[in-house]
Amino acid sequence: MGNRGIFVTKNEQYRHSVLSDFIGGKLKRTEVSRLLGTTERNVTRMASRIRKRGIEGIKHGNVGRLSTNRCDVEVKAQVMGLMKERYYDLNLTHAREKLLSEHNLTVGRETFRKWCHGSGLVKRRHKRRSYARIYRQRMPHAGMLLQMDGSPHRWNGEDTWTLISAIDDATSDIAWAEFYPSEDTENCMRLLWRIIERCGLPEALYVDRAGIFGGPKRNQFSQLARACEELGIRIIFAYSPQAKGRIERSFQTLQDRLVPELRLRNIHRMARANDFLHNEYLPNFWRQRYVIPAREPMSRYRSLPMTAALKEILCWKQWRAIASDQTISLENKRLLVDVPTRYSIRGQKVDVRDYLDGSRKAYFAGKPVELLQLDDALALERLRRKAG
Repeated sequence: MGNRGIFVTKNEQYRHSVLSDFIGGKLKRTEVSRLLGTTERNVTRMASRIRKRGIEGIKHGNVGRLSTNRCDVEVKAQVMGLMKERYYDLNLTHAREKLLSEHNLTVGRETFRKWCHGSGLVKRRHKRRSYARIYRQRMPHAGMLLQMDGSPHRWNGEDTWTLISAIDDATSDIAWAEFYPSEDTENCMRLLWRIIERCGLPEALYVDRAGIFGGPKRNQFSQLARACEELGIRIIFAYSPQAKGRIERSFQTLQDRLVPELRLRNIHRMARANDFLHNEYLPNFWRQRYVIPAREPMSRYRSLPMTAALKEILCWKQWRAIASDQTISLENKRLLVDVPTRYSIRGQKVDVRDYLDGSRKAYFAGKPVELLQLDDALALERLRRKAG
């Protein structure tokens, strides 16, 4: 060994001591094999190395040598440069996929993890203390239960949008998801309309206790709950975020993956973000990676009855009582119900419907009627008297 020093661990010192006794004839080969937990053949090999090289022979032959499959220094510099400048907000798995698909750079998982941890380029999550939960199996059929919720977030890195999504409990397929300015009755109706057009009528929706779904704040009447009742969709309320964990975890994945994807494509407007979500992200990534087959092959989605019209169900319906002068009060205005009848209809009710396209219609006894401003009503009355 000359004057060159060598560092050995306590375990290596012990092995050297036992093998020295074997070389000196103090221990048998079977005893050494039992003491070191190795085969007799390996005992012979280690003893031979110690005879030739002394205590240095206890070390593995590759100690001090560079790995033959190590990454080139230039590759490491290129990878870390991309991570610092372009992929700083991606998780490690997502970043490795981007390095391979966009730059044709292949790096081992553990090597890449060590590089990023060494440079402090790792997204860390605050871990909360977990609690014991009762495991619930997935529903056996697709369409039996959709978990639906909204996630407000700075999806484009600038503005706060709300991603409203519905995920199938049986398959983890996102039946539909779309960015909206907020999670309100109108946008939830639009999402439900898309789900029915794409998949059909689900049997139940699993939602939180927000007022728009008929929760405690609006348990007397909710337009969305009324529409679901007319469509035959049951609403089930969750009493904790963990209860609807499938949709909550999907939002974690979407926030982790979708935000940097929108940034890399320079997408800042909601329309372009929705287009990317529907045409690229969900079909090419989510449904390829996370969707699984249901336990039972038969789908429980139902087709919309021929007699039902989504426009007449997914809308706002208000019932207004008719006064003795044949008017109703609506939005702090008095409107005349133009019904061609000679008899008083006082106390009867008019069904006023506001549609998602912004139009409005009124129905009395199942037939459409006109609602006139009082000035328009007086002018119409004058025309009728002239004609008479």
